[in-house]
Amino acid sequence: MHAATDSSLKTRKSLLSRIRDLDDHESWREFFELYWRLIYNVARRAGLDDDAAEEVVQETVISVARRIPGFDYDPARGSFKQWLLRITRRRIMDQLRRSYRRLPTAEVACEPQANDESASEGLLDPVLDQIESSWEEEWKRTIFDAAVASVRREANPKQFQVFDLCVLKGWPVSRVTATLGLNAAQVYLAKHRVAQAVKRAGRRINESRSLE
Repeated sequence: MHAATDSSLKTRKSLLSRIRDLDDHESWREFFELYWRLIYNVARRAGLDDDAAEEVVQETVISVARRIPGFDYDPARGSFKQWLLRITRRRIMDQLRRSYRRLPTAEVACEPQANDESASEGLLDPVLDQIESSWEEEWKRTIFDAAVASVRREANPKQFQVFDLCVLKGWPVSRVTATLGLNAAQVYLAKHRVAQAVKRAGRRINESRSLE
């Protein structure tokens, strides 16, 4: 299982290099599948509705496509994770500013403001912290989901089923043993093996993305 998983992760690690070719549709599909939910969820948690969050996803991907040819990993400037966050954050703030401008004046502020633009920036300041914290949480979830998908392809199907029922679906061990015809020791062992494989895959994926 490890050799195949390592090969898959090496392919994943080269993704940012591959999407420099804007005509590489398969790599762009892979990129979109990896990151769209992360971007969408952060936008929703920042207060945007479904349509606006979808626009953030589209505008972020377009921005990445425009800028990726010039992206080079520089430890002094941060990781790809932080680069993508900066782009996503700008697109979210753009959407929020548009929403602000559409609000009636009475809903925007209780007192007159000399400068509407600066007033909107003041109202939106707390959102920046929310975006930062949401990004960290959603990034971890994205890494976990990618690790689970990677292990699912290579793990023993019966062992992964135990992990799926115990960890992903939250079934009690007694229900898993009754459903799968295993004893408790077999369930705990299978759950442990797959959980460890997911942790290893998660570390490798996280490291590869942070370094690109």
